[in-house]
Amino acid sequence: MNIIKKGWQHYCNWLDEMGLTPENKRCCVPLDERAQKAIRAEQKSDSLADTKKRI
Repeated sequence: MNIIKKGWQHYCNWLDEMGLTPENKRCCVPLDERAQKAIRAEQKSDSLADTKKRI
């Protein structure tokens, strides 16, 4: 089991080094329409929350 954990950690470290983190949200797989709408709604709600914080 330890070899799997070490391999997984090595892979995760490599992804971080390449800049492929969840925050970057980069992927080569196209999103379906429902997923695109959800992302747009999330971004919209985030921008509204930021606007309210400034006021």
